[in-house]
Amino acid sequence: MNALPATINIANLSFHTYGIFILFGFLLFTFVIWSEGKKDGFNEEKLFDLILITIVSSILFSRAAGIWGTTTSAGEYFTKFYQVWNPGYNFLGAMFGFLFPIYVLTKVWKWSFYRIVDIFALGASLGFSVILLGFVGLQQRFEFLFGFAAWIFLYALIANIRNKKIKSGYGFSLFLLVNTLLGLVFFRDPSNLIFYVSLVTLATAVFIFRWRKTNYDTKLITRIIERVKEFPRRKKD
Repeated sequence: MNALPATINIANLSFHTYGIFILFGFLLFTFVIWSEGKKDGFNEEKLFDLILITIVSSILFSRAAGIWGTTTSAGEYFTKFYQVWNPGYNFLGAMFGFLFPIYVLTKVWKWSFYRIVDIFALGASLGFSVILLGFVGLQQRFEFLFGFAAWIFLYALIANIRNKKIKSGYGFSLFLLVNTLLGLVFFRDPSNLIFYVSLVTLATAVFIFRWRKTNYDTKLITRIIERVKEFPRRKKD
């Protein structure tokens, strides 16, 4: 099987093949978030705002963390910061830049943080699978088809059980754990260990906080019902 060409020529215009896959992945990512968010009753315009803000924030924080310590002066740092076409990005910075605006804006808009991150996990699973498929076609690294299949399966699983069989937030935790496993399988560079530990820690924290919230709410409702039932009895006494 021949590898995909690095560029595609259409009407005297040349396009990078991998760039096309990235664009298609981003469009699928956006469509899934819009579609699932609309089903959950979230404002469509705010969803698009959130997508744009999280992507820009993720890139900026990733860049800021990636070049930290590589310069000797503030002027050199900011000059290098704006040279986004050069290497120098950090996974932890990208993760923080992604989650921070989601957390802040869901609080401001009074949205469920757990539902939103589940929806973003759905979009990312499908978007990443398309981008990875382009990588496989260009580099002939067919072992990465396992990752493609894992993301497609993860998308189908979360879409099927979200808000039906599991509480919101658990899908996002599952997404983080699966991506940690994929990272350990395909990218065993020791420098990525901190990132993998951070993913597992975040997945555990989201699971615990969501479980505690659900458990507390359940107990609170139970106590209210019991007090309502006891009220007529106290009145008679």
